[in-house]
Amino acid sequence: MNAGKRRKKRRDLVRQTLNFEHPSRIPRQMWPVWPEGYLNSLKRKPLWRKLRRCFPDDLIFCPAFGLLPAEKRLKKGELIYADEWGCLFRKIPGSLWGQLISPPIKNWEDLENWREPVARLNLDKERVNDFCRSTDRFVLASSWISLFERLQLLRGPEKLFSDLRQRPPEFFYLLRRLHEFLIKELEIWAETRVDGLCLMDDWGGERGLLVSPELFRSLFKPLYSEYASIARKYKKFIFFHSDGYILDLLPDLIEIGISAINCQLFLMGVKPLSSFRGQVTFWGSSDLAIYLGHARKREIQAWGEQIFSSLWERGGFIAQAEVSPQLQLPALRAYFSFWKSLTKL
Repeated sequence: MNAGKRRKKRRDLVRQTLNFEHPSRIPRQMWPVWPEGYLNSLKRKPLWRKLRRCFPDDLIFCPAFGLLPAEKRLKKGELIYADEWGCLFRKIPGSLWGQLISPPIKNWEDLENWREPVARLNLDKERVNDFCRSTDRFVLASSWISLFERLQLLRGPEKLFSDLRQRPPEFFYLLRRLHEFLIKELEIWAETRVDGLCLMDDWGGERGLLVSPELFRSLFKPLYSEYASIARKYKKFIFFHSDGYILDLLPDLIEIGISAINCQLFLMGVKPLSSFRGQVTFWGSSDLAIYLGHARKREIQAWGEQIFSSLWERGGFIAQAEVSPQLQLPALRAYFSFWKSLTKL
């Protein structure tokens, strides 16, 4: 098979899954999001190298060519850093995420001096296009569009939830500015050859939503719909990540036009999620490592069979796994081995 046919076949595998067109097998993706030191240690392990050979990714993220690193250490060796939005964080050793210690808009007076990070718009689209042409995989934009979480980081969580209750005019001014900037960022990626655009907002806690469904529908859903319209305009798929118990939002996300969602399948339960079978693709499970990190092969197979029988409908599932210290390599091997075994769907 020549390179052109192979490239089409691989991209089509993911597209067929998203469109419920009966792909020949379930696509897979290892999602290495943990600190570089941990990932470098993995590369020295023979089992990790074998996993990468046996289970190559069908989906990959495109490098953000032309963009500067998001983090900037204030002083060499310090754990305090600022991101390009002006948010100050404390680095947590051994963790990918930092702890917010100082939002840039503590008071509404700060809004006058706050500026959007226009450097995020300097994407080198030609290099992105070259990258997409060079690979046989389905390519995702590496820029995550985040509205709700970015509002929390700009204002601080407590003040943001106060804003949502009180609705001062300054809040709507900030919301409009942020939304308009995110549209610009999303459109820049949409103008490239990437196959999918990415959104990310954690809307849930362990027991329910962080906001009421009514608030989401009245305030945020119309803005999400604008993001989805950009994807449709440029013929892109939308991939969405959200942690927490978000079952009540799934009908809205599907209506908006979300193609694939990475959420906590274990937390919400497979049975209630089965009602969305054939309507959206479940992009792995973001709590996989919590529940199956040390599981045996038999347990992982049983879970996989439950997922397949409940969520698969000529498509609708991508075998994605977040590579982390909590997910042991033997469990990771059993996970991908199970999905690979389903080659005749």
